[in-house]
Amino acid sequence: MNTRYLRALCLVSEHGSIAAAARELGLAHTSIAEQIRSLEADLSAKLVERRGQRIVLTSAGQAILETARRIVSQADEMRHLAQGGRPAGRLRVGSISTALTTVIPAALQTLARSFPDIDLTVIPGTSAGLFRLLENNEIDCALVVQPPFQLPKSLDWRHVRDEPLALVTRATTASTDVKTILEDAPFIRMDRKAWTGQIVESFLSSRNILVSELFELDAPEAIVILVSRGLGVTLLPDWGIATLNIGGLQITPVGQGRFRRTIGLLSRAGPAKALVDRFQQALTEADR
Repeated sequence: MNTRYLRALCLVSEHGSIAAAARELGLAHTSIAEQIRSLEADLSAKLVERRGQRIVLTSAGQAILETARRIVSQADEMRHLAQGGRPAGRLRVGSISTALTTVIPAALQTLARSFPDIDLTVIPGTSAGLFRLLENNEIDCALVVQPPFQLPKSLDWRHVRDEPLALVTRATTASTDVKTILEDAPFIRMDRKAWTGQIVESFLSSRNILVSELFELDAPEAIVILVSRGLGVTLLPDWGIATLNIGGLQITPVGQGRFRRTIGLLSRAGPAKALVDRFQQALTEADR
């Protein structure tokens, strides 16, 4: 049985599309369709079917999916051993937006230099959204905010960095009292449903601060831009806000370190663990 056919089946399941699987593998749509047909002939079972706009696995396809993933991973591992033990294979990494402009670029540079045989894809998203992708086995690991709940035993958490909560204002703000600033100026709030937004809400509640909310959104970089344009003030973890190169801002740590966002790498036990380990090492180097 050709492992390329199994890889094609795994990708069709992941994307819900033969065309998308073909794009990822750099092959023609007809080639992937033929590989699936060949696999169905080998197994004497129909493995995929169309449901609306998506291609989905049949019950037979679902039954063999995890085994197919293991075989593909083992084939990648054999290739890795045959190449002298260099890490090789496919790694799907999820990342929150703020990490994409801070630790991720340096980590990717390290991986490209030290482990060129790792085929890495980065999927941006929110912490909650990436958590769901990881649970559904659509990514191998995710750089996210530490979840505000107990993790299932199937998931592994590795600490990467802490980001202290900060008051972000225009540099021309006259007052230095955090409570006064937050209560007097329009407040641009991080989405309360987001894990980061829950940290902000916890700080406001602990200080009995009543804000006059102007906007609420789950986009920290956009919030900083709104503050820079004089629309209001905000509370955000300082992930490296200065790296946005937006002038005229004042960033003031609050909460004496008690309120912070913890960023870490969330992963699950599985065939990609060795590659996740290499990625975690690259993240550690990037954050030094």
